[in-house]
Amino acid sequence: MNEVSLASKEINQFRVNINMLMSPDARGGHLEARGLSPTGEVIDAPLHRHHVALSTYRIDVGLQYLLSDRWTLQANVPYAVRNQEASIEWIDPVSPEDKQAILRSRDIHHRNETYTGLTDLDMFLGYKVRGFFKNDDLLFLRLGSTIPTGKTEENPWKLGDAGIEHLHIQFGTGTFNPTANLQYNLPLYRGMTITVSTRGTFPFYQNSRTYRGSTELTYTAGFTYRLFDWLAFNGNYLGFYQSPASWDGERDINTGLRYSMAALGMSLVTLNDIAVSASVMFPLTQETLYDGSDAIEFGNLVSLTTTYSF
Repeated sequence: MNEVSLASKEINQFRVNINMLMSPDARGGHLEARGLSPTGEVIDAPLHRHHVALSTYRIDVGLQYLLSDRWTLQANVPYAVRNQEASIEWIDPVSPEDKQAILRSRDIHHRNETYTGLTDLDMFLGYKVRGFFKNDDLLFLRLGSTIPTGKTEENPWKLGDAGIEHLHIQFGTGTFNPTANLQYNLPLYRGMTITVSTRGTFPFYQNSRTYRGSTELTYTAGFTYRLFDWLAFNGNYLGFYQSPASWDGERDINTGLRYSMAALGMSLVTLNDIAVSASVMFPLTQETLYDGSDAIEFGNLVSLTTTYSF
């Protein structure tokens, strides 16, 4: 969200961008009325609720190479750490046997564990048009695909119905998904630049484990104000839409959501021509598209970025 603040670096042929995104307090949960017997059979249990807390820390290494003054080649290599904590809220009265059955069931669905790994890579070919509406504006079109490098899981709904341990957290989709990104930068006056952008990812087939990922749309609008050559401030609005994913053609009820966020940040350029940016993102609205979903709701997010061009 801070690309505009680094516009003065675009004449350099190669750029390395390292971004760390921290989401320490996302939460979700759902009602449940099933337990697990000592022999691993799914049984009825008193009504209770699963609470899940998820802390995510993600590092993206972005690489950009200028093929010419108009064409660029970009890649993004992401690595994520996800720490999950699960607990039970007791609603109906339980016997000692019920309690153990409920805890066994929780542990096949949600566990106190940390998961790490690469997520899906992005590859783009970009094209810049300067002077699209005005002499000093910039239109940037990127077309590409995700690369299925992230770990995928077996169908968690079938495994859960069979009383088998499983995981709803995936690090990838297992498919190549076409991606398009359009960004427009309009300098106004005295260091002020307006930016709007949109990005879409469009899965069109399922992976070998019958999973087909969500269509995702992201749209942003914001400004950057450059106070000095080395210091800039920015504010942005971000909207996101995710359609439901599916397993073997059946809807995954933990996917499908809309949310919006506001972001405030600043960036500065050091004496070594390394740009450092920081921003804080605040949730405005969040809405799941399925009432029974235990989709995670975001808290505040923090983003730290360093960029070097040469």
